Amino acid sequence: MTVTRQMPSTHQTRVVLVDDHPLFRRGLAELLSEGGLFEVVADFDDGTDLLDALPTLAPELVIVDWQMPQLDGLTLMRHLKQRDATLKVVLLTASDDSRHLLDAIQQGADGYLMKDTDPERILERLQAVVDGKLGLEEETLLLLARRLQQDHRQREQHSQAQTQKQQHKQEQEREQTEAPPAAANPPAGSTLDGAAALNRPTTPDRPTTADWPTTPDWYEGLTERERDTLKWIGRGLSNKLIARELGISDSTVKVYVKNLLRKLNLHSRLELAAWVYAHPLTPVSDASRAPAADATGAEQDTTRAEKESLR
Repeated sequence: MTVTRQMPSTHQTRVVLVDDHPLFRRGLAELLSEGGLFEVVADFDDGTDLLDALPTLAPELVIVDWQMPQLDGLTLMRHLKQRDATLKVVLLTASDDSRHLLDAIQQGADGYLMKDTDPERILERLQAVVDGKLGLEEETLLLLARRLQQDHRQREQHSQAQTQKQQHKQEQEREQTEAPPAAANPPAGSTLDGAAALNRPTTPDRPTTADWPTTPDWYEGLTERERDTLKWIGRGLSNKLIARELGISDSTVKVYVKNLLRKLNLHSRLELAAWVYAHPLTPVSDASRAPAADATGAEQDTTRAEKESLR
């Protein structure tokens, strides 16, 4: 069921709610409307109905429940992002499953809030999303950081197991190669163990993704500008706001973000924020460099960043 409301005379962020619990949906709509910053233009109990009505609603922010009977929140978010990549989508959920959180962030969620969050904090975080900042509570950010660290440990254990397996295989092949030769004319149908081991086709071990840096000086692989960018991402700033702080262009910041994702083996800016939360920059690396003196300096930064991205 869709409830469409009239736009107020002053501009407010156009919001659509999707939640299969009518009481919670009504309470959230009242909370947003009373805050004065948001206008709930429609609400739905099913994501399919929203997809049908989306072209006529033109929302700026969609708040989606994670668990719904027909179309779950994550699937709905993917559909929404495919139709409009600039649309802000926040998942609101009662689940504190860190795997859900990681999936949501990696697939493009602009925020992830728990339903038991204080109402005033919900309003603050939603406004932060509208302003281009992160829509995560500190507790949720810590949960994400822990999940990423857990995944790192699992990759590390898998890598160690594969290394031990490969070493064991090499030792067996070396022992078989160094063993005394068998009879010159072995019985028909038999094979030489050593030759069999050498001639047997081997299946390469499954490659593992690069592990997160774990040494205290992990940031040494980053340029000074990349460290500055990472610091501001950790504080929740958008690319536009970071560009303003550093005195460079938005496109240059995008290159730095791309380099950071590649160097730290991450998938999204929210993961970058979680990384900084779990591995704070040192005072030296956290020092912001003075803004570029003029457009020429910014252009040089862009050129250097683009060259770095090609390495």
